[in-house]
Amino acid sequence: MIRYVPKDIAKDVTAFVEKSCKDSSVHTDQASGRVAIATTSSKDMDALSKKFGAKGLRF
Repeated sequence: MIRYVPKDIAKDVTAFVEKSCKDSSVHTDQASGRVAIATTSSKDMDALSKKFGAKGLRF
């Protein structure tokens, strides 16, 4: 599953994924600056939703 991240929380989400999510990765499009999360782990999706759900990140 791939989800784009709202720009206002992109930096925080990127740091969280790199530190805490072993089965997920972050991609930053150099041209547009958009940040996307790619994951197949339901555990990682649950952790991201729990931490950033109130800020607009949904899976």
